[in-house]
Amino acid sequence: MTIEKQRHYLLYGNRAVIYVASLVGLFYEVNIAYVVALTLWLWLPQCLLLELNLLKALRH
Repeated sequence: MTIEKQRHYLLYGNRAVIYVASLVGLFYEVNIAYVVALTLWLWLPQCLLLELNLLKALRH
């Protein structure tokens, strides 16, 4: 799998995590879900790079 394809999958996966965490926080009034969603949203580029580096390290 190419690096660009992995980047897109990880980006959409991270966006799904943000969306689900936001919904959990909204419907179940769980404050930690809001914190997780906001933190991942703010640090999305750094998290994406970290995940790509981890995948690259695991492959070798």
